[in-house]
Amino acid sequence: MKRMLFLMIVVLLAFSLVPQVPTQAAKNAGGKCTCKAYYKVKKGDYLSAIAARYGVSTKAIQKCNNIKNRNRIYPGQRLCIPGTPIKPRPTPPPSYYPPPPQPGDGPATACSITPILGFGAVWFHNQSVRDKLGCPTAPEQGFQAVEQEFYQGYVINNLDKKELAILFTRLGQWTTYPDTWVDGDPIKNPTLVPPTGWYQPEYGIGKMWRNEDNYSQRLGWAKYPQRPVTATWQPYEHGEMIWTATQGVFVLYDSNTYRQFK
Repeated sequence: MKRMLFLMIVVLLAFSLVPQVPTQAAKNAGGKCTCKAYYKVKKGDYLSAIAARYGVSTKAIQKCNNIKNRNRIYPGQRLCIPGTPIKPRPTPPPSYYPPPPQPGDGPATACSITPILGFGAVWFHNQSVRDKLGCPTAPEQGFQAVEQEFYQGYVINNLDKKELAILFTRLGQWTTYPDTWVDGDPIKNPTLVPPTGWYQPEYGIGKMWRNEDNYSQRLGWAKYPQRPVTATWQPYEHGEMIWTATQGVFVLYDSNTYRQFK
């Protein structure tokens, strides 16, 4: 009899230690609590930490879930977090990359090398350029260069090829000229004094300007001393393209005419 009584006491004590699980957390405050989220308590959680995580007060969570003792929460308990329901963020659209410019269904699609970057933009968007230049015959390549702009022209010196590309802006024509200047040659003509604000070209560009018949008259004085410039070049079936960081793209046709695209 004593043993039976002892067992009953043990069972009653065990049930008294099991916490009572509140149900319908959102309605525990008389149906007046709107939940912006629900949280399942984990081992080691504190009500104050949960409240801080969701940006609400501890008292608000206690009131919404009928919790009298803020220290009496247990793992597995489902808490209503009061506030305006959180709307899910819309799924962002997939990353979009525009297709490259298209030449259409014509001879351009037969090119084994396709121009890219600035050359590609000019070539694809201007049918007259495609028709006159034809296909590239080699990939685009950079080269070491210096440039100089004149009153009536522009000169870029390809230091790798030792070749000058001379563009006469008034005439819309271009030509090439070898850079034959070497150490020991005159840098400029010391007796030739340009007007204020203008310059006499020097080194390879200056040698061409001084010695080639009528080039000084066709180009005029330089607007600034020669300076290094980033440049690229690409040959085509019927001409070539040159790009510089200061002037944009020059389309040089075999007919010795050119167009500039900035």
